[in-house]
Amino acid sequence: MKKLIVLFFSAALGISFLFIGFGSYFGQSHLIKVGDIKITTTEFSREYENYKIEKQLSSLSDEEELYSKIQFVNQYVNQLVFEEYLNKKIKISDNSKKVVLKKSLNNEEMFNNLDEASLQNYLKEITGGINKDIFNNSLKVQELVSMDINESLLIEKNLTIYEIKQQQKINQSNFDQEFLDNYNFYKVVIQEYDIESFLNDNLITENLLNSYYEENLNEFTTNKEYSYEQIILEEKSLGDFDSLKTKQNAKFKFFENIDENLILPQIKTELEKLEVNGNSEAINIGDNFFYIKKINFFDTSTKNFEDVKESIRQSILQAEVSSFEITTENESIVQQYLNEYEIYSNSFNFIENIPEKFQTFNFNKFEDEFINDNFFYSYRVIDIDSEELIDGNKSNFIASYSNFQNNIKNEHNLDQLIEKGSIKVNYFTDSLSIKGFFIPEEDLENIVTIKKNELLKIILPNEVVYLSVEDIGTIQPEEIKQNIINQLYSSIINQIKKDLEIEVNNQQLLQL
Repeated sequence: MKKLIVLFFSAALGISFLFIGFGSYFGQSHLIKVGDIKITTTEFSREYENYKIEKQLSSLSDEEELYSKIQFVNQYVNQLVFEEYLNKKIKISDNSKKVVLKKSLNNEEMFNNLDEASLQNYLKEITGGINKDIFNNSLKVQELVSMDINESLLIEKNLTIYEIKQQQKINQSNFDQEFLDNYNFYKVVIQEYDIESFLNDNLITENLLNSYYEENLNEFTTNKEYSYEQIILEEKSLGDFDSLKTKQNAKFKFFENIDENLILPQIKTELEKLEVNGNSEAINIGDNFFYIKKINFFDTSTKNFEDVKESIRQSILQAEVSSFEITTENESIVQQYLNEYEIYSNSFNFIENIPEKFQTFNFNKFEDEFINDNFFYSYRVIDIDSEELIDGNKSNFIASYSNFQNNIKNEHNLDQLIEKGSIKVNYFTDSLSIKGFFIPEEDLENIVTIKKNELLKIILPNEVVYLSVEDIGTIQPEEIKQNIINQLYSSIINQIKKDLEIEVNNQQLLQL
């Protein structure tokens, strides 16, 4: 099933499942293990939630959640690798740590009054920071980036991505066995229940809507609203309202259609007494005097049932949909609102064989139930043998693979291509993905050095695309210097990884 996972993530979600390369395992009490560091599910969940808050990630779709989780796992593993390395390579005495802690607290009395448990917690917390400072200082990073960068290298290319236009599928028999031997095949069973129709037909009756209206009249009733002018003075003054506006230090403001519950009680009492365009006497509130002129007034009103019936229906519908489940009591009726789909696919181009309205489903779970857009969905991804495929599906799959192989062999011109997005690269780009697939080093070098008017062919795992230069801009040297630092740390961490045992429980991670 590993092949399916890799291609699902890449083709369906536009990302690469980077931690497939780590050792996966089951039956352990921890989710991630890096050397001697073990991270439980609870610890991971806490750190991941902090990551989402920091990145301001909320209301994510299943696909966005999965992408975010993968991004975090790779970042988190690198962080743990670095910490494990520093813990083993850098040894600092407790006395040295206490000196640092004392300085950082900047409060000798607080330091002297720490109990032993608190002291040890503080020392544990600052150890990582001290280790990183020592390591960074030993690298002399600032010296590495103090040099000037040749201006000819400070360019950025904006590249257009082209796909090959839809082609007639031609099944070439010489690819049959190659395809059948190298790819997996699946039957996807999707059950789609129309919850909205079920509820409208069986639950949300006219009587229910009427009852809701009568029991929740306050929801459809508006309070009194006032529009008025207000003057605030520090001293009580005589004169008409307009003359009071011109007094020194007078604070004037116009309020329009203000709900009665949002008005100061003393002001509201006066407004209730006044006729439209009437003025109040001085109202003493605190140390100030308020003067009010009533401009307009809307009395309380209640919307009639017919005007709000549809909004009531939607309120009840959303409440029922969010808590919907199939039970023994409703199962026989719910079945009348079921559409069932059997879809066949493969690990070469899995998502292309899935109807568009289902392509956002997270099929990596292989089995799931969820509610989306007022439908209840239940699906299973079943591993099957190629012999279980009907001839039409098998022929179509092999034809797609044949086209792919022919596209690799043949060259194409712009008339045969269609624009499908863009990417940016510069001479310091050290990694790149196109349509979710990470580009190997040799192809990356060709992409970075692409010339204007060149049409560059790139072979992805299940598709051939082309690139061309759209335009060329400049980049700031600071960006490149930061990139150099990032590459340095990346190289160090990748080297450290070779000497560490790294385990990620992929199955448990997907279930979180």
